[in-house]
Amino acid sequence: MRGVLSTVAWVAVLFIAACGDNSGARSGFAPGKQVSVAGQEINVLLPYRIPGRFLDEFTSQTGVKVSVNVTNWDAVHSKLIVANTAKTYVADVTDFDWSFTGQFAAARWYEPLEKVLDPALVGDLSGADAAFNAGGHTYAACYSNDYRLSLYNTKMFMAAGLSAFTKTVAELGPALVKLKASGVRYPLGIPLAATEGGVTPWYLLTLAMGGQLFDQHFKPLFADPGSAGYRALQFEVDAVSNGWVSPGSVTLDNGPAFDQFAAGSSAILLASSPGNLPTANDPRESSIAPNAKPALVPGVRGPGTTFGLPEGLAIPVTAKHKDAARAFIEWWMQPANLRVLYKDAGMLPCRSSVITSMATSGELDGGTVLSDELSHVVPLFGQGAPKWYGQFSSTAQGLVNAAVKGDMSVEAALTQLAAKATELAGS
Repeated sequence: MRGVLSTVAWVAVLFIAACGDNSGARSGFAPGKQVSVAGQEINVLLPYRIPGRFLDEFTSQTGVKVSVNVTNWDAVHSKLIVANTAKTYVADVTDFDWSFTGQFAAARWYEPLEKVLDPALVGDLSGADAAFNAGGHTYAACYSNDYRLSLYNTKMFMAAGLSAFTKTVAELGPALVKLKASGVRYPLGIPLAATEGGVTPWYLLTLAMGGQLFDQHFKPLFADPGSAGYRALQFEVDAVSNGWVSPGSVTLDNGPAFDQFAAGSSAILLASSPGNLPTANDPRESSIAPNAKPALVPGVRGPGTTFGLPEGLAIPVTAKHKDAARAFIEWWMQPANLRVLYKDAGMLPCRSSVITSMATSGELDGGTVLSDELSHVVPLFGQGAPKWYGQFSSTAQGLVNAAVKGDMSVEAALTQLAAKATELAGS
């Protein structure tokens, strides 16, 4: 972790002004009055580590102790499914991924936040929070403005005689051949495990090649051999067979894939998060610093796009200390704190005013490229993530992984996946 947390002046040291109405009161939030939260302790469930000084500062300002349970993304998802299905307590604040919205909102597992949080905060998050909207309610406050872009090692590119990053997927293959010939054993970093992180590159390549996974009626579009989805998976299979990707990538999630890039084992991290860039250029955490550079995902200048994977903070209906949970979320979203979390934890802020300010001041690493890539971001599901996305993703993870391992053909994998998607959409 880097940096020192400066003291943030925050009004309401021991009290939180509740913005609730009668529905808030029924949900466990105190309606329209000052609420003491000092002395309470909340549990937070997240897939990322938070700087200890950040948590200590919150406690000193509010009197609320915070216990953070950090586990990987897939384990967080599993815990939430099990606990919420059983209507048992899991935490007071939890991670809420964009992909949870359809299922979690339909099940009414989380508190709507649009009338609970500070209206100024809600307005400043309006664009980023669209991924968490369902049925007229907002179920999470976006804390990680995550989307896919590429990172590459400029030193390795220069050694291979490459002066710039590739603009299209078609140009990517020849560039990888040159990188491999220059001595980079496995030049392309792609996680291909049977996990959410492992299936994300297939989604990204589908969009980058100008396609979509589904039409507006959730009819699958990836099973036809001429489709972008089919060609995207074939590219991943070929990347393994051509030796562009390490054979071990078939068991690699996105975290270890980044670690390999930062260690200098690969020249390109195809599907990266903006938050990886500061770490990749930190000599205390990366062997390749300061040679990591961001790039537009090949294809996004045309005909393709990229997509966002925002993550939010949310309050389960089973939370024990909801006003303290709300205080934690509002504390987290203070501009100075968002800057600390970007510098220390690589979390790109979601508040529009903060992003604008950081871009203007030069605080964003690779600011121009990040802004350009952000302009090409589209939702993975234009009509919103379906309530059955979790089941679709789980099936996709297994089938895509089987294809890249050579256990089944691309055609067989995507035919089975299309059949499962059709079944889910019709249920």
